[in-house]
Amino acid sequence: MKFRFLLILMVACLASFARAQNTATPAQKQDESAHVHGPDGLEGWTLNGSINDRAHDGEVYPFTLVIARHGKIIHRIPGDAFIWKWVFWDGGKDLAYMSGPLHFSATCHLIRISDWHQIADYDCYHDTPSPQPDWVLALESAQ
Repeated sequence: MKFRFLLILMVACLASFARAQNTATPAQKQDESAHVHGPDGLEGWTLNGSINDRAHDGEVYPFTLVIARHGKIIHRIPGDAFIWKWVFWDGGKDLAYMSGPLHFSATCHLIRISDWHQIADYDCYHDTPSPQPDWVLALESAQ
């Protein structure tokens, strides 16, 4: 009997913890950013939503990067926690994007579009040594 009570209590605690961890998830409704057209029929956009505890601000944050070719979605990249910037690179063969939380961290990623293999990572938040790779410079200057 005691075991059953402890099991029920533990499940209730875990469910409560899971709900508490869910405060930084996007709200139910997500809006698309403007679509950016790239080479060879590529286009991309972010799915933006508010953060539950900041929804009153009216601010939206880019949670997911969506890549399509000729109007058909070919890949979705979840942010870690957000996708801050992104660009098509090397004539559309690669994709560079910056992801990270609201504060104190940002990682730049370079991935090959043909197989979505990660080619490189770069710490875009801390002081970076010179020279930075060209793809990082292009990404950092992107809007």
